Amino acid sequence: MKKKEENELGFGSKTTGQKSRLINKDGSFNINRIEQSNWGSTSVYHLLISMSWRKFNFIVFIYFVVINLFFAFLYYFSGMEGLKGWEANNETDKFLEAFFFSTQTFSTVGFGRISPGNNLSSSIAAIESLVGLLGLALATGLLYGRFSRPVARLMFSKNAIIAPFKDEKAFQFRLANKMRNSQITDMTCRVTVALYETENGVKMRRFRPLALELKNIIFFPMTWTINHPINEDSPLWGMTLADMVEADVEFLISLTGFDDTFSQTVNSRYSYTHEELIYGAKFISVFSTNSKGQTSQDLRKISEYEVVKL
Repeated sequence: MKKKEENELGFGSKTTGQKSRLINKDGSFNINRIEQSNWGSTSVYHLLISMSWRKFNFIVFIYFVVINLFFAFLYYFSGMEGLKGWEANNETDKFLEAFFFSTQTFSTVGFGRISPGNNLSSSIAAIESLVGLLGLALATGLLYGRFSRPVARLMFSKNAIIAPFKDEKAFQFRLANKMRNSQITDMTCRVTVALYETENGVKMRRFRPLALELKNIIFFPMTWTINHPINEDSPLWGMTLADMVEADVEFLISLTGFDDTFSQTVNSRYSYTHEELIYGAKFISVFSTNSKGQTSQDLRKISEYEVVKL
């Protein structure tokens, strides 16, 4: 029973099952969930709010076309004589007239050339107007939710490095705020290393927190180099690059800050695997001084480093 409990601890202090990276590059968790019910575990609102703009716009477009095709078929098969003012010489043109009348009714534009001519077409138009008003209200709410949702758009260096630090070594990576017109304050960073260890003859992935030289900053206008000194208290103490590859290390990063624009707390996640770790390197400075005496930072250099000996 005890061994079964250890195998079912999940994404917590230790796990035996995960063989791939735990956090994807977009910050999502790389966990396959098998639900009791797909409907019960899915929130349509959260899905539409969090999906990419390309997918969202595509869904809105498809919804608009499908709804208007549906009502166009109703107008067409209920008899085009129920619509006044249409002009068509063949069946295709008749259906197109019904479709475009549907789009005008759905959006409540109503250009006026075509109008309902009997009770049946008037009833269909009334129902479509209601559907259109509800659909536009829903789309407006979703657009507001997408624009007003605070998101931390942080830029991370492509690689993390093991760099010389004082008389020892340190694990480092660099980040910056992508948004020029968004200020994030009171930033806090937490880093956890996931690595395989052998416990009672069982190879198990452990999660060890890393002590950072500086884990909190009040202002975040420039780049921030996260630094974990590798000393005797570090889980990485004494590990070579080969040891890190053998242990399949992954550095899990969690960042929290306060966005002044939205007056809300924002979060971001990221990770580096041993394949994205440069052993023996030093970041190149992104700072310089311009002609006005201002500090200038070149974010194009955020990932640049030079190879050094440890």
